[in-house]
Amino acid sequence: MNRIHDKSGQYDNEAGRPKDVREGGRGISSVAFNTLFMLIVCGGLAVMAVVMAVVDPLFHYHAPLSGMSYTLNDERYQNNGIVKHFTYDAMITGTSMTENFKSSEADALFNVNSIKTCFMGGSYKEISDNIETALSANPDLKLIIRATDQFDLISDPDKHVSTDSDSTFKYPWYIVDDNPLNDVEYLLNKSLLSDALTDIRMTLSGTPSTTFDEYANWMSAYTFGKEEVLKTYIRPQQSDLTYPLTDEDRELIRANLKQNVIDQANAHPDVTFYIWIPPYSVCFYDVENRKGTLKRCFDAMEYECELLTGIDNIKLFGYADREDIVTDLSLYKDMAHYGEDVNSEVLRAMAAGEGLITSDNYRSYMDRVRSFYMNYDYDGIYE
Repeated sequence: MNRIHDKSGQYDNEAGRPKDVREGGRGISSVAFNTLFMLIVCGGLAVMAVVMAVVDPLFHYHAPLSGMSYTLNDERYQNNGIVKHFTYDAMITGTSMTENFKSSEADALFNVNSIKTCFMGGSYKEISDNIETALSANPDLKLIIRATDQFDLISDPDKHVSTDSDSTFKYPWYIVDDNPLNDVEYLLNKSLLSDALTDIRMTLSGTPSTTFDEYANWMSAYTFGKEEVLKTYIRPQQSDLTYPLTDEDRELIRANLKQNVIDQANAHPDVTFYIWIPPYSVCFYDVENRKGTLKRCFDAMEYECELLTGIDNIKLFGYADREDIVTDLSLYKDMAHYGEDVNSEVLRAMAAGEGLITSDNYRSYMDRVRSFYMNYDYDGIYE
């Protein structure tokens, strides 16, 4: 078989394959190339992990660094680190009903140094778990301000957003749990690296950290008023039936409150729990009325009052009887969510002891609530 030649000498074998230009020290072997590539990749990942651990945008390892600016923008990723590593003696927590609270106002009214860790759409258990983490991590914690929402009161005590079959949300257990083996999901997370780089840019530009007044506050994102509220739902047809609070409902309420509120308070007698029932608008109760569940709703509320009053370190507050709030739709963006002016008023009222529900007065409180909502002219809302 003839050998194949060309003028350059690059083809010198029978098959006409090109010579390996790496021969004679003019290139790099595949083994050396792969080794170098892996070293570069591993070095890059190591640098990324170091940046994440040092900046620590989720406060997973340490408190905010002195002189470093941080952005607070993701509740379920940052709340765990906040309660573990920040300095505070009071906390505000709950669902979206608490997101417009301002810690600075709570600090002034209660003479505390507070944090705010809210969970939009959070269940009683999710919120309770975060409180328990705070109580375990911080012996200085003395005051907890917590909302208990009616929409989730009659629920499985173990209900959690991570197990919600309708949710596509992937819960960040690698942040919430104490397993160091899954920290790689944090240290080598491209999206979270972007957060760390944002914090670095904020620091270099002199931009201050997000405050707890600003954290999770959604006021600027929405328009408020009657027209906006009525856009957010369709009024149901009037039901011919009235649905009672069943024994099964009462057991769910009892179990939910016992596991996620009462047992926690009893286990920490030196901590004062300010528990309050948010003031949904009259539109919320109109929907309940149309569905035939209004009586069930108030019977559930009364049972909550019965269970939570009489516990020494729980102060229970209710503002469903605040007609000046619940009938003023200019304060709401939908039938349940109010703006920060209502949050400010709730803080002021609680600090002043207004709206306090006790074992002695909860029945009269519920009588007022029932009388108002069961006789309200709901049709007048739509005129």
